Amino acid sequence: MPAKKALKLNTGAEMPAVGLGTWRSAPGAVEDAVEHALKFGYTLIDTAAAYGNEKEVGQGIKASGVPRGNIFLTTKLGNESHKDPEEALNRSLKNLGTNYLDLWLMHWPAPMTPEYKADKSINWIDTWKEMERLFKAHPDKLKAIGVSNFSAEFLERLLTVAEVIPAVNQIELHPSCPQEDIIDVCRKNGIVVTAYSPLGSENSPLPSNATVKSIARSMASNPPMCLYLSKLINLGSTCLPNLCQKAELRAIRDH
Repeated sequence: MPAKKALKLNTGAEMPAVGLGTWRSAPGAVEDAVEHALKFGYTLIDTAAAYGNEKEVGQGIKASGVPRGNIFLTTKLGNESHKDPEEALNRSLKNLGTNYLDLWLMHWPAPMTPEYKADKSINWIDTWKEMERLFKAHPDKLKAIGVSNFSAEFLERLLTVAEVIPAVNQIELHPSCPQEDIIDVCRKNGIVVTAYSPLGSENSPLPSNATVKSIARSMASNPPMCLYLSKLINLGSTCLPNLCQKAELRAIRDH
């Protein structure tokens, strides 16, 4: 595991520096990946209502035999659920088979209808206010709240009205998408950055980039591992590689 094994959130809780991301992890594969990740020593599992695999993630957690208290579990509020965050929260808890979340994120500041069209009747700021209310009213269900895919502009708008500062902003982060302006706002306000797609998005050319390969050779590593480690070196960032193969899970764990 990385030298920096955890980062402290503004709630005082510690969030593991590296975990298993489950975006685009198909049912069937994701249960096995979650189970083995936990057995291999990972303690952070990240999912979302929009991924459609919360039930399978919950099954993987149960199959691992790892006590719930040893796991940091994150899920996200779907865009179509901005109208009723409380109902969405309870649905996620039921799907995951857990009584609480270590971290609940607003997936996007983009309210949508059930038909996935923009819902202009809802202001995402009001959604955050409702998430704050739930966080304060149900500390037994929510240990921390945060956001995802927030640009610097959206984050600054939120910070002008927020009573609860987001604990985390989860964003796409890799050498082709450095997002330094967002990182700067987060660091100034004590918000931990979580990097998703640290190896680049789907079919990314990054692992075959000549510079990445050269750096990887100097690190006695492979290109994907080099890209992954670059995010851990980035102070204040946690990292969510999407890995379903046991060999990949072991390789990340052992670095």
